[in-house]
Order: sequence, then structure tokens, then C-alpha cells
Amino acid sequence: MGLDRRASALVTLLVVILAIAAVAAAQDTPRMGGVLKVAAIGEPPTLDIQATTTVLTYEIMWHVYEPLFTHDRAWNVIPMLAESDVVSDRGLRHTITLRRGVKFHNGKEMTAADVVASLKRWGQVATVGRVIWPGIESIEAKDPYTVVLGLKQPSGSLLYALAETSAMIYTKEVVDAAGTNPISEHIGTGPYRFVEHKPDRHVKLARFKDYAARPEPPNGFGGKRTAWLDEILFIPVPDTAVRQAGVETGEYHHAMFMKQDNWERIKSLPQLESRIVKPRGFTLVSLNHKAGLMTSRPLRQALQAALDMEPIMVAAFGHKDFYRLSPALFFPEQPAWYVTAGASAYNQHDRDRAKRLMKDAGYTGQTVRWISTREYEFMYKSSLVAKQQLEAIGFVIDLQVVDWATLNQRVQKPELWDAYVTGYPLNPDPALHVAFRCSFQGWWCNEDKERVLAELRQETDVKKRKALVERIQAIYYEDVGQVKLGDYNTLDIARKELRGDFRTAPRLYFWNSWLAK
Repeated sequence: MGLDRRASALVTLLVVILAIAAVAAAQDTPRMGGVLKVAAIGEPPTLDIQATTTVLTYEIMWHVYEPLFTHDRAWNVIPMLAESDVVSDRGLRHTITLRRGVKFHNGKEMTAADVVASLKRWGQVATVGRVIWPGIESIEAKDPYTVVLGLKQPSGSLLYALAETSAMIYTKEVVDAAGTNPISEHIGTGPYRFVEHKPDRHVKLARFKDYAARPEPPNGFGGKRTAWLDEILFIPVPDTAVRQAGVETGEYHHAMFMKQDNWERIKSLPQLESRIVKPRGFTLVSLNHKAGLMTSRPLRQALQAALDMEPIMVAAFGHKDFYRLSPALFFPEQPAWYVTAGASAYNQHDRDRAKRLMKDAGYTGQTVRWISTREYEFMYKSSLVAKQQLEAIGFVIDLQVVDWATLNQRVQKPELWDAYVTGYPLNPDPALHVAFRCSFQGWWCNEDKERVLAELRQETDVKKRKALVERIQAIYYEDVGQVKLGDYNTLDIARKELRGDFRTAPRLYFWNSWLAK
């Protein structure tokens, strides 16, 4: 009888194990259907993906639009809408062959005419496009499926630029109608089509049934993309606690940018799955080089000398797993570009030196207009601690707290601000890094930096490019292009029923994701 009871118990245990395995297998088997609800940090300032550097816009609209090239999981450039790229004429001619049979959401086939129109607009309105376009000699549609780019000099950055999130392909008709004005019709080639934008309620996307996926297996942002979901709703939820509570109760399936000090609680909840995005980017104080107090280099150096980065990063990110003190503008995870030039100027927390520099700058208590937002908590908390540290040595800081969309609008006007905290995401190509762009908010247009940066864009040898990165980083710290605070990882959360590739992606997307039963 004892043996029978043990055998029966073993059978029962086996049945339970098999049942658990079956449930797990079912969850990891993609299924079609469902409406995904994503709690976003707020309202996107625009949906015109070519005309912004806002990550929130990218992470919504790159479900709708696609570029000619994208990145694999190792950040190598691979084709997306392009089939191939052939380089000739000593690096001055790129012949890009397009995939055939790719349809826009209005049913029209994508051709070279759409690509040429889109790239010309990108060269006028996009930050990266404006960097690249002065090196373009010509662009033409050789035939319906061939685009030829002529360059003024060889470029080590062209394909990286064409893989940027802003280099998306629109229909020629939409581009012709808009010109350099904001796009009003959102028609792309992506796995999801745009349905509607109701401000402060949602951006709604729906599966594009005629989507032409690539045949290769998924690889980073490339390869086959499948729209398993019927719809995706990106819902603006500016309050972090409300985003988390909504995922806990099932109101939302996914939420961006959780408070890192809630990580232990999140890990204890069986219905949730945490997602650490590592490395997300680096956080910094952007300074206005075009107008106002921070046009003074000694005053910028004073601010850089004063700040103690450890308490700033602790306040912003809480847990050691979510930040790293480092002077490098590229990450150890990017060994091709990781250098430590200028390290002695990072994290000085030298009040005496800061006070001497303030005196050299002729600073007598003028108000520093510092903008921040609560929608990205790390920006607000960093600003609070930096404000305390700077006021302790005599700076007068006016901390102006606004919503994210307003901040993005205000920092484009040099007469309205002096400093703000932001984050720069991981960038695959150093020559295109947002930190170095003269045209970007802050307008850091140092002549030495521009000269070395021009060399970097043309150089194709990796070792020589790294040496140029080292020179640029040294100039960055000497001139105080911005004030780097530290590297950061972010914490997103999702309900367990949301499955798919999004769990490991360094930038958020929901193609190849599904809702398990």
C-alpha cells in the first residue's frame, strides 16, 4: 500500500509539472489578437518622427514607419526597407536597392520616388539629417527600386545615419503636401498603422494586414517583424505611481520609467515582470551656449566643478543597479568607442575651485533659469539635488517645473532658459551623437570640436575613429559642452501576460510581442 501511495503521489506531481510546463509553453507561443495598453510618461510633443529627437515619439511611431536600414542586436547596420547597398567610385557612390512589394498603409507600393522625397525632407528637418546632408552631392531615383546617393567625400556615418530612427520613409504625396511643415497624415510601411491621436487620451495603432515583413529571423531591430496584437494604445500617464498602480491592477499592460526604489516591491508581485533597460543612456545638464549666463565658459566650468555626482545619481535612480559613475560619453558595452579622456574634470565636487571660477566669470548672483519636468522623475530629482549643491556655493537657481512637451518646446528658444537635465540614449555612431550636435538644444558649436567631428564623419577606419572620439571627449570636458552626471538604466514593468521581444530590447517596441491567455 505504501508503494502504491508513493507511486500515486509521483504521478500527481508529474501531472502538475506537465500542466505548469504546458501553461508556460502556451504563454511563449505567439497568438494573434488583443489590445495592448501602454502607460507612457506623457503626451508626445509631435508624431512627426523626422522632426524630433524625443524618444517617446520614436517608441510610438516606429511601429508605423520604417527606415532603409536598422541595427542588429550588436548595433551593426543591417537592411530594413533596403535590400542592399553597393559602394563604388572610391566610396563616393552608394547604390541602394529597395525591397519590392512593400506597401504603405494606404495600399500604395513603396518606390524610389518615396525614398528620395523622404530623405530630402529628412535632410532639412531632422537633427541627424541636417548633420549628414551637407556631405550629399546628389540623390536620384535611378529606377522604381534603385536610389543612388552621391557623396562629396567618403562617409563612415552614412549608413548609421540612414538607420537612425528619424530617417523614416513617408509617401512622396505626404512629403510634397507638408514640405518642412509638420506631417499631418501618418502613412508608413510598418507592422502597425496609425489610427488616431486623441491628445491626453491615447495614440491608437492597429495591425496592418498587408505588412511586408523581412524573411530573416528577428535580430535586434531587424529581421522579421510580426504584428500579433490587434491594437496598441499609448496612453499618457504622467504620474509614475499611477502608471505602476495601473499595471498592478491590470488597467495597463506595460509602463515606462518606474521608480527604481520600488524595484523590490515590483519583484515581489507575481503578476508583474520587471525590465531593466541597460544601458539606457547617460544623464546630463544641458547648457545654453547661444544666449544667457552659460555662454560664459568659466561659469560653465564652475557648474561642472561644483557638482557631486553620487548624491545626484542616488536621488535620481536610487539603486546601484540603475546607475554608474563614468566620465565616458560612450559605454563599456561599446568597446569600439569607449574612452576616458577628460576624466579629471568629471565629478570634481570642488567647491573652492567652483567659487574661483564664478569670480572669474564675474558672476554676482544673476538667476539661472533651470527647467525640469516631473514626467521623467530622474530629471526632476537630479535637478533638485543639483539646485541644492549649486545654491550652497552662491548660485541663484530658478527651477521651473513644466510638462515634458512644454520643456521640449521651451528649450528650442535660447532666450527662455539656461540649463535643464535630460538623458541621451545609447548611440551606435559617435559622429552622430546628439551630445556633439551644434544644431541641437544647447547649441554647443565649439570650432575645434566641429573640425574633429568633420574628420570623424569622413573616417571609415575604426581605430582612427576611436582616436578622434578621444579628442572630441577631451574638448567636451575642457569647454563644458554639457555636464555629464552619470550612466543610467531604467526600469519598466509589464504584466506577465505580455510576452515577446520587448523584454530584452534596449529601445522599446511591441512588434513580435503578444498577449498570452
